Amino acid sequence: MAAPEERRRLPLVLLAGYLVGLVVLVAGPWGGALNTLVVRLYTFFRYDVPLAPDWALPEHYGLLLNVLLFVPLGSAAVLLAEWRWWLATLAAAAASATAEVAQAAFLARVGTWTDVAANTLGALLGALLGELLSRRSGRGRPPRARRGGG
Repeated sequence: MAAPEERRRLPLVLLAGYLVGLVVLVAGPWGGALNTLVVRLYTFFRYDVPLAPDWALPEHYGLLLNVLLFVPLGSAAVLLAEWRWWLATLAAAAASATAEVAQAAFLARVGTWTDVAANTLGALLGALLGELLSRRSGRGRPPRARRGGG
């Protein structure tokens, strides 16, 4: 059986890769490429494999990608750093807001509060998933003792 340090190594390496990729994605000049990706996804799911509802627009795919982008961050904060779900969500919201402000102020990108909301939702979903996985594996936090001798 592998030592606990060895079992945590792969998730930590994956997290480091994810964080590097996230920084490159947020800071890089990829606006046009991301817009092309969103339109291709829209076209694929609207016409090639018509699974999307009629009301789904390219903007919805952009929002969905922003949600999915932060799911790993929320789950990693809970599973690897052992943060509470709400702390992981708040930290991800702060990171997202910082990234969007940096994009708007210093990069040739558009930072929006809608992206912050979508990223925060993704982190929340990831953190809740992390809590669920942690509890199901038996690694959940023990319940707190009541105060007051009850």
